[in-house]
Amino acid sequence: MKESTRMLVPDEEKCIGCRACTTVCPEKLIAFSEEGNMRRISFPANCSPDCELCALACPEKAISFIFPVELEKSRVPLESQTLDFELVPCQKCGTAFATRRELEKIRTAISEKIPLPPTGGFWVELCPGCRQAAFREKQAETIIQARKF
Repeated sequence: MKESTRMLVPDEEKCIGCRACTTVCPEKLIAFSEEGNMRRISFPANCSPDCELCALACPEKAISFIFPVELEKSRVPLESQTLDFELVPCQKCGTAFATRRELEKIRTAISEKIPLPPTGGFWVELCPGCRQAAFREKQAETIIQARKF
C-alpha cells in the first residue's frame, strides 16, 4: 500500500445506511445495492488520498480514514467492508424503502420540533410515492372544501 493511500473506515455502529456517501463519491468507489428488504453498502479498502467528500456528507460522522502508519495500532481489517441494513416497508403499499436507523433519525429530529404520534399515520412511514399521493389527496380535499358554498 502506498504511503499516500488511506484506508476508508466505516463505523458500523454509527452508520444509518442513508447512502449519502454513495451519492457524493466522485469515483463511485462506495456502492449500494438493494434486494428485497435489504440494503448493502460496500466500502473500498482505500481511496483517493485527497478526497473526503464521503466523510463530509455523512450525517452521522460514521466515516474516517486511517493511514498505513496507523494500521499497526488499529484493529481495522485491510480489505473492503460491507454493511447490511434491513429496509422498512411503507405503511401503505408495503414497498421496502428506508432503513430503520434512517427513520429513527428523521423521527427524532422532527420530534424535537413538534409532537408526533407514537406510531402509524405519520408521513415518514410512507415511501416517497405514497407520501406524494397522500399530499396530493390532502391538497385535493382542501380545494374541494374551499369550493363548497
